[in-house]
Amino acid sequence: MEKKKTIHPEIKGLLTLIASLILLLCLLSFVQGAPKANWIGIVGYGIGLTFMYLFGISSYAIALYVGWMGWKLLSNAASQPFRMKSLYFGIGILSVGVLLNVYAEGGYITSPFMQTHTYSEVYLSNYPIPHKVVRFNLGGVPLYYLYRDLPTFNLQHLLSNLGVVITFSITGLMSLILFTNTRVIPLLKNLGNFVKTLGKFFRKVVKDLTPVKVKAKPIPLDKAHASLQQLPLQIKPVIKEEEVISDVKISTHLERKAPTPPSRQQGSTPYQGAYKRFRLPPLTLLTTAKKMDQPTLKKDLKRQATILEETLLSFGVEARVGEINCGPTITSFEVHPPIGVKVQKIKVLENDIALNLQAKSIRIIAPIPGKAAVGVEVPSLYPQEVGFKEMLAEHQKGGKKLHIPILLGQTVTGENVVCDLTKMPHCIIAGATGSGKSVCINSIVMSILMTARPDEIRLLLVDPKKVELSAYSNLPHMIAPIITEAHGAYAALNWLVKEMGERYELFKRLKLRNIHAFNHRKVRPEKEAELADGMEVPAKMPYLVAIIDEFADLMMASSSDLETPIARIAQMARAVGIHLILATQRPSREVITGLIKANFPSRIAFKVASRVNSQIILDENGAETLLGNGDLLFLPPGSSQLIRAQGVFIRDEDINRVITHIESQMGPQYLIKSFDHMAPEQSESLGGGDAKDDLYSQAFQIVTQTGTASTTFLQRKLKIGYARAASLMDELETHGVIGPQEGSRRRVLLDSK
Repeated sequence: MEKKKTIHPEIKGLLTLIASLILLLCLLSFVQGAPKANWIGIVGYGIGLTFMYLFGISSYAIALYVGWMGWKLLSNAASQPFRMKSLYFGIGILSVGVLLNVYAEGGYITSPFMQTHTYSEVYLSNYPIPHKVVRFNLGGVPLYYLYRDLPTFNLQHLLSNLGVVITFSITGLMSLILFTNTRVIPLLKNLGNFVKTLGKFFRKVVKDLTPVKVKAKPIPLDKAHASLQQLPLQIKPVIKEEEVISDVKISTHLERKAPTPPSRQQGSTPYQGAYKRFRLPPLTLLTTAKKMDQPTLKKDLKRQATILEETLLSFGVEARVGEINCGPTITSFEVHPPIGVKVQKIKVLENDIALNLQAKSIRIIAPIPGKAAVGVEVPSLYPQEVGFKEMLAEHQKGGKKLHIPILLGQTVTGENVVCDLTKMPHCIIAGATGSGKSVCINSIVMSILMTARPDEIRLLLVDPKKVELSAYSNLPHMIAPIITEAHGAYAALNWLVKEMGERYELFKRLKLRNIHAFNHRKVRPEKEAELADGMEVPAKMPYLVAIIDEFADLMMASSSDLETPIARIAQMARAVGIHLILATQRPSREVITGLIKANFPSRIAFKVASRVNSQIILDENGAETLLGNGDLLFLPPGSSQLIRAQGVFIRDEDINRVITHIESQMGPQYLIKSFDHMAPEQSESLGGGDAKDDLYSQAFQIVTQTGTASTTFLQRKLKIGYARAASLMDELETHGVIGPQEGSRRRVLLDSK
């Protein structure tokens, strides 16, 4: 029997070495999508693409291993037993590939070479908003599938990232020990000695490079310039003039070390006066929002889109679903109907679509503003929390300067709803119990506390429930303690009216138009004192924000007293930096009157009980179909288009931590001791004298001269609305000019003085 002819070991080794060299050239010149750039041509590009797809950058190790085998075969006459070595090497490549994919998932790839010379994929991610993501498969596509994309049984789900790193680091280390046939204890000793030697070397280098510190006194500028002239020419540009005054530079450097947010470090005014040491609360006091896993989101959205198309087709509407936007709690489907189909035909199918989609409630926008499509908004299958910390961090990084930033929430498309209260300039918040109204008020207050110092914004809080806003009572931002009584709210509003008048008078004398011009003026104390003619001129004027919770309870107690000052503030107070926010859970016409509604252009509606309530708040339907728990409709100023958003969520423990941080720096700085404990005559005097209305003297003259006292009579004579005429009648009765109302009888004239 003849023996089988075998290839000569040297020839085998030479071929193996050549193969490894070709593979290495294919990998080094591989650029995805550019076959002509490969040094070995299209064939080389195909080889490189195959290896990069299967093994990622571990392919370079494979090429080196094949080259090592070729060298061994070439140098030895006898063939080498590579079976066990290849097994250990394969386990090592598997371990390294998984670890590389964990590294790639963390998004730490910044090297241009790694980005262009690896196999990458582009896929659509729906969290936090729909966006394209580039995935670099550093360890190969099969191992990435095993690590992350395998449904349910992927390594990331079973072991977590930390568990994967620990497991495959151990297997990789074991394969290295077995492959190199190294003893563990001597290896650790040699490694320790190497680390010690390396440490000694670096310490020596650092010691040699560290300059000798010499304590130098500040040099006067004239001497500094003289010394600069004597230096060699090439050294002069290195020394800057501002470095001579060392004390100033050091103090500025220490100021910058203070924990201020990024938005305050750029273009912010320096701290002054009593607030010099005040620092805004850091983001570390807030809790990171919880993220919910969405393993089958793409599949579920496609299924819902198919059901939606089939439902419309069953009613004779042949439409297709286009773009799908998956927000925190709402998913929006853009439905494109054919030409000739009335949008009203789709809108009337609201309940049928909700039935087939098994949705709690849906909202149809027919059509979407600016698009040839109808929007169908459905509750998300995997609702996500909108974190206050994340929104605030993004706002601070944006660098957009807002005078009073208000963080409201996130839209269906994942965009943050951040508005400036000075542009709104007043707002009504309405919603049923448990719809998220109180959380919204807390988020507004926290937006102010996290972005503004007490000398920039002052707060006036009215809380008839006595528990909702009580935690903020001792903050330095507060004008007065929390107001809980109706007469205290009336006194506070009168104080705001008086403050508004004083600010306008000051602006008039200084010839300034608004608070922004006042705060950014060039301060000239002597000239301003002359123009002010005895009025106090502050260096900076803070914005005043009044938030009235449970406004309906106060209106039921004394609607005639509250409506007039609220209307006056809403009509005139924007220019002087006074802003109102009214919140109610009972949006009826008796509470949100026509006068109030006309002067509050911005509205925020949470879930309400009926369409009537939605019409009162927003002038259109929609709020009754909201989901609750922070789902809101926002009517921005100067627009008739509603924005649907999920309200930002802030925890009570976060609020308490921020309040504790602020109170530890500064105690309360009240301007008014207490509005609730004011005597009635003090409340009257805050309004500017005995008469609360400018037309009181005219009304008094008309009534006393004609002997007729009725609301409609004053309306005709003074050409005013019913609400103001009724308020004047109540004022005349309070001052004893006319008698009380007795059924349908005419009021009796009591005093003609």
